[in-house]
Amino acid sequence: MPDSQLIEIEKLKSPKGTFLLGHLPQFNTYNKHQVLERWVEECGELFKIHFVGKEFVVSANPDFNNKMLRLRPESFKRFSKIDEILKEMGVDGVFNAEGDKWKRHRKPTAEALSVKNVNTFYPIIFDKTKSILEKFKNYSQQKTVVDVQKEFMAFTIDITTEIAFGHKLDTINNKSNSFQKHLEVIFPMINERVTAPIPIWRYFKRGKDKTLDNSLKSIEKVIYAFIDDAKKRIAENPKLKEQPSNFLEALLVENNEVNFTDKEIYGNVFTMLLAGEDTTSNSLSWIMFYLAQHPEIVIKVREEARTLYSGDIPNDYKYIDGLKYANAVTQEAMRLKPTTPQLYLESNEDVIINNLCIPKGTSIILQNKVAQTQDHHFSNPDSFIPERWLAGGCPMHENHAPNVIRAFGGGARYCPGMHLAKTEMIVLISTLCKHFDFKLEVKPETIRERFEFTMYPENLKVTFVPVVSE
Repeated sequence: MPDSQLIEIEKLKSPKGTFLLGHLPQFNTYNKHQVLERWVEECGELFKIHFVGKEFVVSANPDFNNKMLRLRPESFKRFSKIDEILKEMGVDGVFNAEGDKWKRHRKPTAEALSVKNVNTFYPIIFDKTKSILEKFKNYSQQKTVVDVQKEFMAFTIDITTEIAFGHKLDTINNKSNSFQKHLEVIFPMINERVTAPIPIWRYFKRGKDKTLDNSLKSIEKVIYAFIDDAKKRIAENPKLKEQPSNFLEALLVENNEVNFTDKEIYGNVFTMLLAGEDTTSNSLSWIMFYLAQHPEIVIKVREEARTLYSGDIPNDYKYIDGLKYANAVTQEAMRLKPTTPQLYLESNEDVIINNLCIPKGTSIILQNKVAQTQDHHFSNPDSFIPERWLAGGCPMHENHAPNVIRAFGGGARYCPGMHLAKTEMIVLISTLCKHFDFKLEVKPETIRERFEFTMYPENLKVTFVPVVSE
């Protein structure tokens, strides 16, 4: 390829910014993902920005992004500051591991969250779905306006902590638990520290920094105690090697070859807690945002549920594959409202992608949401139409490119918890639609996209209206 065809980063366009701070004042906000979307409109799919002199390449081009993701972990790694912040918090697991270390972590973690083990975990999902269904039935009788984002967070916290290490919370029923409160402290602080130009907390501890330190110490103490208990259970009960009852047990069973330290086990369990709690609950909230505005879709999910299973809730994992329309609803919500609309990477070596010269150490932001709502990838891209995800769906959908969807990442480092998350969402959505209609209690335009390491709907209020069983 002639050098004249190559593009240097310095030649890329850049949105308007300030002289010293660059683009940080605009970006360091609750809706930074939408700021990136505006900059895509201003500068195109490939541009550069800088935060107090720290330069980033931003790409909203799905071909460019896919190539970059496929080159992980050899040519690209997760943005080093994310790893730095997580390690500072004592987290050293599959999420932030790189290179050969990541390969050590990946296989046992993926096996621990395999389809076989998710099947084993299904009674936990069933039990928590039953609990939240009863709570929503009470809400519907009392005509309570529900903050669904908060309720779905309780649902996923209860599932995740029990699947992670067998710890039974009852956050769904408002049982106060210090462990859950400690978890809620962490995500906003990760988000704040990753984008902070100066690590103030290393020199001066503010109140929120002390709160974070206290929460991290408390969680660490609890998890290490569970690691010790799990080791004893497996030693005393060999059947757990064939059928582990939670993620921690499964990870310890898969640990024979890689021989993780307790610190690495802790890091993977902690990662499971953070990833499983926030992203799934936020996706459920966005699903509800659309269902409350599309009663005709609720009816279709309900009809599928009534046809497929007789009880209140699908009582066996075998029903999951049959809930195709509930799955399509889930897929469509994640297309329109991905909870992780951007990914942060860094180059390990000099690379050329689509003629762009990327020197070693370049920081890159992959803006993935833009492609998911472009008409040359999806027909009627701004419309909520689950049918586009069904085989032989509506013929009006001439454009359908599922390969641009990055809800669970991509390449070798896609999210190993994908199957578990989708199972939780499909079961709950099918169950709720079987029992309720949903009324949005605020105007759709007042519901804001808010980003705190993941993106969730702020001010989403819904009333649950019971339906008559047939």
